[in-house]
Amino acid sequence: MVLIGWLYVVLMLAVAQNSLWATFSILFFLGFLPTLFIARMTRRRLRKRQELAQEQANQGKTLE
Repeated sequence: MVLIGWLYVVLMLAVAQNSLWATFSILFFLGFLPTLFIARMTRRRLRKRQELAQEQANQGKTLE
């Protein structure tokens, strides 16, 4: 929800610019890059949880 609000604010800021170069720069540096960073960090956290759950499942099988 916060990400959608952030992207809306960035879009409004970009639309208010006078030049096309400034518009695309704002969209890229304030919109695309932070969104990419958040997506990468979220995917990394999910992957770690999956690996941890898989390790715990494998340890449970070896103990039985």
